[in-house]
Amino acid sequence: MKLYKIIIFCLLLIIISSINVGAQSYSSIRNDYRELTASVTLQKKRTNWEKLIRDFSNFIQQNPADPSLDKAMYLLGRTWDGLSLASGSRHDASMAIASYERMITQFPGSSLADDALFHAGRTAETRLKNNSLAHQFYQKITTDYRDGDMLRQAQNRLAFLGPVNVPPAQDKGTAVQHHDENIGSAPTLNNIRYWSGPNYTRIVLDLTAPVTAKPVVLKGDNPRIFFDLIYTKLGSGVMPQTPIMNGLVKQVRSAQFSVEKARVVIDLNQASEYRLNFLQNPYRIVVDILGSPTHAGVPSNQAKGETSAQGSDDISTILQQHKSAPAPTLHIPQEQHDEGIHTIVVDAGHGGKDPGAVGPGKLYEKKVTLALAKELASQLRSKLGVKVLLTRSDDSFLELRERTAYANKVGADLFISLHANASKSSKAYGTETYFLNLSKNDKAAEVAARENGTSMQDVGNLEAILFDLMANAKINESSRLAAEVQQALIKGLKPHYSNIRDLGVKQGPFHVLLGATMPSVLVEAAFISNSREAKRLNSKNFQTRVANAIVEGVKQYSASIDQVAKR
Repeated sequence: MKLYKIIIFCLLLIIISSINVGAQSYSSIRNDYRELTASVTLQKKRTNWEKLIRDFSNFIQQNPADPSLDKAMYLLGRTWDGLSLASGSRHDASMAIASYERMITQFPGSSLADDALFHAGRTAETRLKNNSLAHQFYQKITTDYRDGDMLRQAQNRLAFLGPVNVPPAQDKGTAVQHHDENIGSAPTLNNIRYWSGPNYTRIVLDLTAPVTAKPVVLKGDNPRIFFDLIYTKLGSGVMPQTPIMNGLVKQVRSAQFSVEKARVVIDLNQASEYRLNFLQNPYRIVVDILGSPTHAGVPSNQAKGETSAQGSDDISTILQQHKSAPAPTLHIPQEQHDEGIHTIVVDAGHGGKDPGAVGPGKLYEKKVTLALAKELASQLRSKLGVKVLLTRSDDSFLELRERTAYANKVGADLFISLHANASKSSKAYGTETYFLNLSKNDKAAEVAARENGTSMQDVGNLEAILFDLMANAKINESSRLAAEVQQALIKGLKPHYSNIRDLGVKQGPFHVLLGATMPSVLVEAAFISNSREAKRLNSKNFQTRVANAIVEGVKQYSASIDQVAKR
């Protein structure tokens, strides 16, 4: 009997110790946060940030009544914020904002609520380049937290941003035309369907094109899952609210959250696990909320037993479409990594009244660059599966600064400007790639002057103001992208053509690259002033090989991104 009691006692000790393993106090995690943010070395490893995120998340989940919960939720946002600053990842920045919003929603009376609003605004403004969203956060401080210590800073940011409105439609005669059929029209959410099974409720989002979606789970008193569908428009038939009320899911809400995204919110009765699938033919997102409904939800827009016109979404169909893929697994947002490159803007140099350089037989640079841009866009879409937008899809004129402004507006991850080189000497030939920086030699300055449509003196004047613009330009990333693209071009062209000269990677003050907030390069594919290279530039085969090489360069750049951005 005595031995039995000893065994029981030992088992209790094991159980108690197992409960305490990994259970950290708020002060302990806060000290870890301070240690991480004080060490540049520790900040270089993504795993350090992710461990802290997990610790804060576990504390929040396991201690819903702790008096330090608002502080822990605030520091969770700050941790995501710090990671996004180190990684440059838009996903990390979005997670920071979601964490801040969760804290503000749950603790609107906290002394840290106005701090969370301000940091959410700064993250939206500086890392997502979303001034409209930033304006909303700052404005809320001035209306709801006028006694807080962030009021003056919020007012300063509002004064700096000025009025933030959606720009009115331009007159057709002067508008910059971006034809949807050529640049990849924005996806549309056309329909939201649902039905209940015995162990899940399935919600289907019917789309016209593939969409980038980053689900975020919010627990607490009002558990919900929300999706920001990037660059997606709501169809006219989508209702703001789709009631389900089956004991597992309350409703699905949808709204045009901003000009850049639509938001879909699934309101739950209680925190639940879910599975996620992205399907095509037709495109749709299928979300399974796991659990047993207390009563069956009536399928929306679909009678029982009837196959939807949007495509079957039963589990057998999903598994058939993913035979080679592993079985669907539980989605854990805090462990999801940003893949880095989702949207690329390809710029066809010159256009309209600006023909660019003119080669033998009146071969215009603007014609060559447009053909190259369309071929590159096609290959990037098919080989990398990314969204690709063209600054121009026809022979239209664009100011140089409009091109990067467009890339910034659509939140591009890369900007690639395509050109054909020219020289006073018809014997000059070769391939080179540029990134934005002060020109280091006369030849680079010459190329910049020609592409800018200015004089050498103007290039010198441009250098004087370039320092003010360098803070927002990703020079290091651009130089790495330029190196990968240049190397891939030479490697891809040499086996097929003679006299391929590697002119290397150079830097110069190009107008077309000024203001870009993403890695950006300018590719001079060949010399249009050289008769041999002009024939190649006008050849479909050469254009295809150049495009293919640039795609390989982008792939290599993506693979070489610093480990802090991607494990």
